Amino acid sequence: MTGTKETDQLINNLGNTDIQIRSNAVDALTTISKTEVINLLISLLQKDSIRIVKEGACKALGKIGDKRAIDVLIQNLNSPDESVRYQATIALGQIGDIKAVNPLIKIYQKQDDPLVRSEAAKALGIIGDPSALKILLSSLKKEKDRFIKYHTVTSLGKIGSTKAKRTLQKIVKDSTDDRLTLRAMEAIESIDKANNPKIVAG
Repeated sequence: MTGTKETDQLINNLGNTDIQIRSNAVDALTTISKTEVINLLISLLQKDSIRIVKEGACKALGKIGDKRAIDVLIQNLNSPDESVRYQATIALGQIGDIKAVNPLIKIYQKQDDPLVRSEAAKALGIIGDPSALKILLSSLKKEKDRFIKYHTVTSLGKIGSTKAKRTLQKIVKDSTDDRLTLRAMEAIESIDKANNPKIVAG
């Protein structure tokens, strides 16, 4: 069992300039997964901690997957630091709670944050709540960033609604982007399997 001193050291290591030390600290904290550690990580995100500490706290909370972290992670979607917003978005996807859907949709709709928006698209697919479907479909038609398109299409497949099939079929028919076409085909297959469990790969 990791004692208090060891835990404090791991928390301190989240701010180390050495990337490997920070990464090791995140991994070690996720193996503890107890209330004391979760509360410490949450408090780091509530305080005016340095950016790399907040990034590490988000990573650890995402890997731990405890729903007590959802509110503070949602708050950090509005961080002035893109890297913190990015890690908070990933963490919310990892936790996978429906409470994060509306905040993630707002992030997804922003036009000045392509990396974070891409992760928001992925997170919405992981959560899989149908309430994100309309926004994903409408945004896909006008989206310019190809990576956001890729993740949006994949997430439509994970959500599994047949309402997305027409849009996906149009992509397969008209897109000149082979990667996007492949993702659309895979998404259609996922939707078909979700709605007809008897379908198996040939």
